Amino acid sequence: MDQPAGTGPRLLGGAVETLRIASFNTHWGVTLAARPFDVVGASVALNPDVLVLQESWRPNAQPGYASEIAQRLGMTLHELPMMSDLNSARPRGLALPPGEVGDCGLAVLTSLPVIDRININLGHAPGDAIKDRFGLALTIALPSGARATIAGVHASHRLWGSLPQLRRLHNAINEIGGPSAIVGDCNMWGPAIAPVLRGRRRAVKGRTWPASRPHSQIDHIWIDRSWRVVSASVEPNVGSDHRPIKAEIQLREDSP
Repeated sequence: MDQPAGTGPRLLGGAVETLRIASFNTHWGVTLAARPFDVVGASVALNPDVLVLQESWRPNAQPGYASEIAQRLGMTLHELPMMSDLNSARPRGLALPPGEVGDCGLAVLTSLPVIDRININLGHAPGDAIKDRFGLALTIALPSGARATIAGVHASHRLWGSLPQLRRLHNAINEIGGPSAIVGDCNMWGPAIAPVLRGRRRAVKGRTWPASRPHSQIDHIWIDRSWRVVSASVEPNVGSDHRPIKAEIQLREDSP
């Protein structure tokens, strides 16, 4: 069912459309041994309409690999740095290039027209090396004329610290209204998140972390009742400490 990159959602029967969403914690583009891997190739292979990248690194504050991914896929790039690359949260052994200080954060890429962008402050989790985490929400125009809001997130890894952040994001997205999805590294298991994101369900189910021998799913695509799932998968290990995930979701005919 995949189409060439950049073609956007498909109209089924001229009325109902599907949307390909993918999420990938890129671990700054390096392996656990701090060796670069082909993060661009792995991301392009997902062939999404909307792609959410966590831990997207821009060394020397220059355009990073997210920019190259956007160019390869014919997408627009929206970035939200959340820390400098001097932060202690960077991968162990990562060699920083000389020169200007770089940054790392969220990137949301889309091939669809963006109507609005909102940065949502999710607050600080005690013990987190990142002062404040944010969600990056894009409201996009679908070919049928409908709108949908896709919110990228990288919640805190501090135990249970992610749940208040996800609740804030969920409430903010609900205030926008319309079909929506929360996408990213939630740093928490699905059953623990479900009571916080009432009215949403996981589009993808499968272990994502650690990538070499995954025992937990902490990377998610949480959809509201406007969608049904056409297909979903956890992708193979490509070099990061997380496995990418992707889902094809379809607007229900009675969705607003």
